[in-house]
Amino acid sequence: MSAEVTLAQIVTELGRKNLLPAIVFRSSRATCDEDVEKTAQNKRMALERSQQTIIRQKIEEICSRYDLDVSLITSHPQYASLINCAVGAHHAGQLLMWRLLLEELMCVGLLRILVATGTVAAGVDFPARTVIVTAHSRRGSEGFQKLSSAEFQQMSGRAGRRGKDTVGFCLAAPSRFCDARVLRDIAKRPPEPLRSSYFPSPSTVLNLLRYRTVDGLKYTVERSLAAFTDKREGELLRQEADQTESDYVELKSKGVSSDNIRLKKTKKRIGRLRREANDLDHKQSDLLAASLRGLETLGYVGDDKVSEKGQWAANLCTTLVIELAEIIEGGLVSASEPEKLVSIIASFNGDSHRSYIKGKDQILTNAEIDSINSLLARVRSFGMPGVLEDREVVEDACRTVLTWMKSPDWIQFRALLILSGVAEGDAARLITQTAEQLNQISRLTESHPELAKCAAEMRMKLLRPPLTEAFEF
Repeated sequence: MSAEVTLAQIVTELGRKNLLPAIVFRSSRATCDEDVEKTAQNKRMALERSQQTIIRQKIEEICSRYDLDVSLITSHPQYASLINCAVGAHHAGQLLMWRLLLEELMCVGLLRILVATGTVAAGVDFPARTVIVTAHSRRGSEGFQKLSSAEFQQMSGRAGRRGKDTVGFCLAAPSRFCDARVLRDIAKRPPEPLRSSYFPSPSTVLNLLRYRTVDGLKYTVERSLAAFTDKREGELLRQEADQTESDYVELKSKGVSSDNIRLKKTKKRIGRLRREANDLDHKQSDLLAASLRGLETLGYVGDDKVSEKGQWAANLCTTLVIELAEIIEGGLVSASEPEKLVSIIASFNGDSHRSYIKGKDQILTNAEIDSINSLLARVRSFGMPGVLEDREVVEDACRTVLTWMKSPDWIQFRALLILSGVAEGDAARLITQTAEQLNQISRLTESHPELAKCAAEMRMKLLRPPLTEAFEF
């Protein structure tokens, strides 16, 4: 069993072969951060002072160009590693401004190594001379799975800089998690087929019904790319069923008894393939019917058209349109309690598997938590497509957002995040998601004018630097 290759070893070996800069893909955020920390502790990895000065000057230039707060950069836990060793960790747990800084430094050749998670490979918009793959699998919702052809192509495709390199290098760092033979097989696979991301979610259905009839909506769904690919896959399953049935008939013609285990399994397989094919033929229509049933029962649609409730709810352009609308309709939020509004919106925007700021103080009452969870469960009960099954109140998420709203600046807020073991990127994402939901509520100026005004004010309190909506390019 091969030992894990350290980042210091990678830097040393690639430096000898003139193969830097490089992107090292790791399987987790924690590993990326550990790589950077361990490298910083290795005195042999330190750059010459002249090179450190060049990096500092470039950072100042980048901060000036994008109007970044220099103090947020220099107070970053990995700033010393960046300056002293020219290595950085790039993953979703980092602030956007930090990732932008690393990308800029990489593009001008001032980083030796950038460590990134494979899940952000598609979003890394810069190349390197060398790419190092350290795992042939990744962790997903169903456990560890081998990299797909597209994922490996995204990683390996970063090797080679146009105008600087005539060839790029993609290397495998052997370990119990990385088998070069597996990566070779993955590289030889054809690209995964194109799949439509469309489905008739409640928000989509609600908005489309404002401009067309249910029959027109059914016509649109039946002729969507998703319906086309579903039916094509269904036809392939039917062909497989026909071939299997032919094999079944041939076995029987040879005198094989119908009680034979092989025959029984073959017959069951034929039935399963035909059922799956039939389900695919009607998949998109069934999803539309589920959305319509839920919307009708909840009062958003009636007599095949959008109701008064549905009209104002359709202004909430978000995947959480039904959840938000039900919370507003249920009177759980009001303009008279601004912090309560922020807390409740943040409560179901948090991810239960993420770490947020903990505390003994109770942000929401037990009655409020029960009401929100009951409401979310009711929305789930209709089986509408796109409604997340694991959506629930995460009180630590409320505390995190409120803590930021009351913090004087991000540096002090960051100190609390570090003490609580919360990734900056996770906190930033939660806060911006909450701000976006408040932004949607602020659109309800006609139906809920006071609440809309309050939501707009609270949103601005959350979107303070460094959580601005976009960088000025």
